[in-house]
Amino acid sequence: MKLTILAVAAILSGVADAAAAQDITCGEVYSVQRGDTLHRISRRAYGDDDGWRLIYSVNRDLIGRNPSAIEIGQPLTIPCLEQDAAEPTASVEPIRREETSAPLPPPLKGGIRFVTASDWAPFSDEEQAQGGMMTEVVNTAMSKVRPAEDYQIDFINDWGAHLQPLLTDNAYDFGFPWFRPNCDVIEKLGEGSQFRCNNLFWSEPIYEQIIGFYTTDDFATPLSHGDLFGARLCRPAGYSSFMLEERDLVEPNVTLLQPVTPSDCFEALLAGEADVVALAEDVARDVISDLDAADRVVKQDALDTVATLHVVISKNNPKAQEYLTLLNEGIDEIKDSGEWFEIVRRHLSEYMMRG
Repeated sequence: MKLTILAVAAILSGVADAAAAQDITCGEVYSVQRGDTLHRISRRAYGDDDGWRLIYSVNRDLIGRNPSAIEIGQPLTIPCLEQDAAEPTASVEPIRREETSAPLPPPLKGGIRFVTASDWAPFSDEEQAQGGMMTEVVNTAMSKVRPAEDYQIDFINDWGAHLQPLLTDNAYDFGFPWFRPNCDVIEKLGEGSQFRCNNLFWSEPIYEQIIGFYTTDDFATPLSHGDLFGARLCRPAGYSSFMLEERDLVEPNVTLLQPVTPSDCFEALLAGEADVVALAEDVARDVISDLDAADRVVKQDALDTVATLHVVISKNNPKAQEYLTLLNEGIDEIKDSGEWFEIVRRHLSEYMMRG
């Protein structure tokens, strides 16, 4: 992927107060030092941990697939949070809202149908411009290979219905965004993850996400996932658990707690009813902020797990390979042109300012 980075000299006024405490200047190249993580670099550059994703997006070709695997001496470009990022290039016309209680609209004649859902900022959210980062990436990729009237992206806010029955019954062709489990260790995976391995085709990776492991500040620092054996580990019911299964963080090695929401997990952690919370970093960040618990919760960086987000299509879709090839062509085109990065930069910058 070839990215063209235009550095600017000034950071957004929304983080001006943090700028006074910075010792890393945006728009310059920073050499990684011993003890650095992207989170710590982000904190020193922006006054906010969440900027690590923007730094990673700029330097992905250098760092590789694992954002945690930075090396001493690596020259990292530190982008500024730009107000003048490139505007969206794809029309919002194909993006629609559908109700699960109403009859589904008839399929597009010769068209391709995508389904997603809301409440996963900054990736997929109806309240965000273009429906969120992943929605805009998919929309822009498809706009390169199909006219707008030949595909549509529907928000159906019932994640549990997407893979089954909407995709498996071919009511929709594609769903996004979905994490891809490690199917090479399928014997370790649970039923839901095995279903994904056996029944879905996956697009090219669109984004890498970190699944973090969170404890209270008095928890003994774990150096490996095995150090969590015997702990009470919380992950909300209905959330993918492949990242736990792959690392043997299952019963009886841990006591698995599965309340309804991420907030329930963190409230259990703070109340001493859970020892560890496993959650996507962007979700955890918002919950910790809402609970005003940043001074009591610690993210155990050594346990970070990288998961890739994809668009998926059912293997029983008669046009699965044709459609997947088409989508991947669009994804490759916007990565090569730099549009993918412009989309990521704009959404991450807006998400950071919003927080």
